[in-house]
Amino acid sequence: MTDKFKQIKGVSLADQAREVIRSAVLNGSIKPGEKITIEDVAMQLGISRTPVREALKALEGDGMVRLLPHRGAIVEPFALDEVRIRYVVAGMLEGYAAELACKRQGSELAEKLEANCRELARLCKKKKVTAAQVRELVATNRAFHDLIREGSGSQTLVRLLDTLRQPSSYSQNYWSNPESRQISLEIHQAITEAFRAEDPILARKLVEKHLSEARERLITARRES
Repeated sequence: MTDKFKQIKGVSLADQAREVIRSAVLNGSIKPGEKITIEDVAMQLGISRTPVREALKALEGDGMVRLLPHRGAIVEPFALDEVRIRYVVAGMLEGYAAELACKRQGSELAEKLEANCRELARLCKKKKVTAAQVRELVATNRAFHDLIREGSGSQTLVRLLDTLRQPSSYSQNYWSNPESRQISLEIHQAITEAFRAEDPILARKLVEKHLSEARERLITARRES
């Protein structure tokens, strides 16, 4: 697991270890079913094993890893039912975040969302994409949703939604499909227009619709993979 973990300044050692492990899982550096050893993490972060052990216990509570006695942990693959539940809850929370963000920032946030849509449109032009381009698509999509979540002004919503994130590996089949890419681009553009029109109710409904449809397409893609 060379270079998968980098230090974060200004937080406790256990929280630092928890966040870097979590980020490595979410960005696909560590994949479902892969083992995480306490010694590797401790060595790369330059800390003792105790805070790493505490971090893994916390991540087990989040359902992200399963502890292995005296051996570290293994990244838990989410069952499709779990993926569905996480998307349902995320849809409700992010829909509310969109309503709040639209009320707070409206057309101002629309400018940032529009810039993201332009980048997504550029990436969506190719029918066939490389693995690196898929990762870029996943990151651009995530940035769009982060703008809405953070625009809500509620750190509670941001934290709750953060715990519901799926590892990027779960989204790669979805974003490899040109039809899925086009559908997501179009709904992102519609959401952006709702923000530009400063219509918080429409923004909420569109985000909820988007995550509901994305959920079913992602689950279908996982089943077919």
